[in-house]
Amino acid sequence: MDVRSFGLLGPLEVVLDGRRVHVPPGKRRVVLAALLLRPGQVVPVDELVELAGGSRNALQTAVGRLREVLPSLVLSRPGGYLLDVRPDEVDVHRFDHLEPREALALWRGRPFADIGSDALERDHVPALTEKYLTALEARIEADLARGGHEQLVPELRSLTRQHPVRERLWAQLVVALHRCDRQTEALQAYDDIRGRLADELGLDPGRDLQRAHQQVLTADNRPRARNDLPGDIADFAGRTEDLDEILAAVPSGCVAITAIDGMAGIGKTTIAVRAAHRLAGRFPDAQLFVDLHSYTAGVEPRTPSDALMALLTALGVPAQSIPDGLDARAARWRAEMAHRKALVVLDNAGSAAQVRPLLPGTGLVLVTSRRRLVDLDAAHTISLDVLSEEDSLKLLASIARRTGEDCREVVRLCGYLPLAVRIVGARWRTRPAWSAQDLVRRLSEQRLVELTAGERSVAGAFALSYQQLTAEQQRLFRLLGLHTGEDWDAHLAAAVIGTTRAEAERLLDELLDAHLVQQKENGRYRFHDLLADQAKACVEPEERGETITRILDFYLRGAEDSARKIAPGRPKFASAITHDPVDPPVFATPVQALAWQEAERRNLKVAVYLAAYEGHYQHAWQLPSNFAHYLWLHGSGRERVEVQSVALAAAHALGDLKARAEALRGLGAAYMDDGNPKAEEHLREALALMRQIGDLRGEASTLGFLGMIARERRDYDTSMEHFQRGLELMREAGAPSGIAVALHNIGINHAELGQNEQALAHMWEAAALVQARGDVREFGVTLNNIAHAHFDAYQDEECLDCMERSLACYRECGDRRGEALALSDFARWRYEMGHLAAAGAMARDVARLCREYMNLPDDEAVLAAMKEVRDHVGQMTLLMSLSLDALTGGRPAESIRYLRRFQELERVRRWWSDERVFQQFAAAHLELGEREAAVRYAERAVEAAERGHQPRILAVARDTLAKAQSPAPPP
Repeated sequence: MDVRSFGLLGPLEVVLDGRRVHVPPGKRRVVLAALLLRPGQVVPVDELVELAGGSRNALQTAVGRLREVLPSLVLSRPGGYLLDVRPDEVDVHRFDHLEPREALALWRGRPFADIGSDALERDHVPALTEKYLTALEARIEADLARGGHEQLVPELRSLTRQHPVRERLWAQLVVALHRCDRQTEALQAYDDIRGRLADELGLDPGRDLQRAHQQVLTADNRPRARNDLPGDIADFAGRTEDLDEILAAVPSGCVAITAIDGMAGIGKTTIAVRAAHRLAGRFPDAQLFVDLHSYTAGVEPRTPSDALMALLTALGVPAQSIPDGLDARAARWRAEMAHRKALVVLDNAGSAAQVRPLLPGTGLVLVTSRRRLVDLDAAHTISLDVLSEEDSLKLLASIARRTGEDCREVVRLCGYLPLAVRIVGARWRTRPAWSAQDLVRRLSEQRLVELTAGERSVAGAFALSYQQLTAEQQRLFRLLGLHTGEDWDAHLAAAVIGTTRAEAERLLDELLDAHLVQQKENGRYRFHDLLADQAKACVEPEERGETITRILDFYLRGAEDSARKIAPGRPKFASAITHDPVDPPVFATPVQALAWQEAERRNLKVAVYLAAYEGHYQHAWQLPSNFAHYLWLHGSGRERVEVQSVALAAAHALGDLKARAEALRGLGAAYMDDGNPKAEEHLREALALMRQIGDLRGEASTLGFLGMIARERRDYDTSMEHFQRGLELMREAGAPSGIAVALHNIGINHAELGQNEQALAHMWEAAALVQARGDVREFGVTLNNIAHAHFDAYQDEECLDCMERSLACYRECGDRRGEALALSDFARWRYEMGHLAAAGAMARDVARLCREYMNLPDDEAVLAAMKEVRDHVGQMTLLMSLSLDALTGGRPAESIRYLRRFQELERVRRWWSDERVFQQFAAAHLELGEREAAVRYAERAVEAAERGHQPRILAVARDTLAKAQSPAPPP
């Protein structure tokens, strides 16, 4: 982990990776100082020229020399330069975020002492000096509050000589002398500053000076301010924004309450104590700390009455003067605090009821609790999250003195929880022989066991939170530990404990308030990694088996119900469900069903593996069968292969021929979707089993997939034979949806052979069947292919009508990928009809849809992440649409770039006919004036269109070829 720091609060100081770097004097230092004042921001060239003097050329020279000293840090940007450093690496900016004592330690002398710029000194030194003096006064105030008056007198004498009219320093000197019983000197100091103010500024002493003078006159010898705060820690890391929010909660005449909550070990007390130390100077009369012991092992929670006794005693109230009743004690507490500038830390609170009687009428109160105190009227509520990775690494480095990339895995296994990082750091520091790999291995094997050091234990901290729960809350918490997915909703929680969604949601919200579950988005809950381990460890042996079954039953029920809504005509199987959920999700529309499978995608996949591991083989093969259609719709061929492979292994373990046949067919279809040649082998094995068990519909469906494979290799005779036999079997089985699919496939074959009349007859018959069954998406797919046939037959009006209706179907059922694929067809046809502007607009819409369903921000991000996007068809759709948009928009070179990316894909299946790819290449090269290349591609487009019975694109390709072969116009 690189260590970098830059100093301007004194002579220029540059430290890179622990090594001091010398920056020679002159313009280089001026430029560096100007850039350091705005780290990570562009400083305009004109401003730098003015500061450094000279010309732009001189500035460029200075920047070039500065880069020799600071390689890769000084970056050129339009209009100026930028220094690639963070604000917290520059002392001027770090100063503002530290408590006074730490901030003052950064001050090494006069700022910009050796920079050599009058302008920088003029514009920045006065403000920085004021910040320094303000911090110095705050530190002195804190020292006075702690009783350090004797040691402060010499320092304050010196400071008042250096700053002869700074009233607060004089007021502090008067107070310090008074507390040392040097009243004569205190009064003399007051007279000195009063006379100086009058003579030099014509002013009377301000309020602070007058108050200090009054204390001397009235011989105010009250007991010194009480400070019960625990010591601040030196290795505090991160939490800058949280700390700033706490520090901003300074009261004005009334009590200000900041409630800090978070899970066990998150660092609530640490940040409260740090904030209290930072604020001590503003509350000089008392800084009180009370542990309410709501989560302390072996200790009963402190009652409000006992806490008030401790607080009043801390203020010096004699025990015999403290009333017995709670209300009377609370009234005395408020009266004692009424005229004091004091802050109170109420640590480890369990409830708002425990805290309310302890609230004074004025001052600042910091409350820490593992629970969200939603019924406490707090001015500020801060829920702490785990540390960032970088702050976790800083904390580990400060404790264990270890750095390096390997440490990232260590803090990840600690869940970025401060308590866990501290425990690991402390253990590692005392075991120098351990490497990071050793620690990672130990944490991976038994994490909660390793996160123990002496009396500190992550598991122990979590156990205290668990013990505070009700029995029903405890049951839900521990049973959810058996959920191996990433997150869950209230429906799943209800299924686990056999209750309604509303009841489960109530319990989840209570666990959320107790910081035992998290909620990153509305309606979705999850465990912190370490809490997941704790929950699983709490499960009783007799609960495990039934709970896992309930989890698997929930996902199978949801998958079955949503699959039937997405594809109404799919066949039904005898379900493996034994514990039907009381309150499962209900899907009124295909859009809702798709949304549920999208939200539960990872959980469904994990459930497949859980089922196989636990021996629930029926679930293991039925789950993939029920969300395979969703994966197909999203182009997730490889993911389908993964889960269907598990399904096939589970079917083998069952010894069930039906299960094995279905799993083989599913795996064959997944391989086909992913372009794997193993597809046909698995489908033929499935076909044999389907025939063996007499499953007519299964046999017909498998023949349909084999027919598609044959069609892809242009073996139309074999393909048609499979489809026709499948149609006969579907009719015999009485399966209308299957009949429609077979008719549709036969129609596509006719269309690809140029037999448009037969194609339209079969596909319209298929469309009528799926429309009658209410399968909106399948109706849209069929209309899309009908539009193809009309296009090839030059029936443009019918083509456009069918395409519009097809797009409406995709939109109605929420299939954005299907909409993108269909719209890409529409865009190409518009282009081939000569409607260039409309084609370009549609191509842009396709790109937008692809980005949305692939969750990528822009076209360049798509290109950069292309290897990560597993949807090959989606990739090709996007690239061809981007190319078409560029071509119709007069950007032929960009069009060619996208086409080349298209050809670089790992596997380009025959989704787009070659003729259209070659035609776009030819048109783009022709636009660039590269006629030889245009002729070459146009000839290939003509050849492919003739071979593929594509009359419309053939005409376009021939036209492009003719233009490319004609003599070039004169320049």
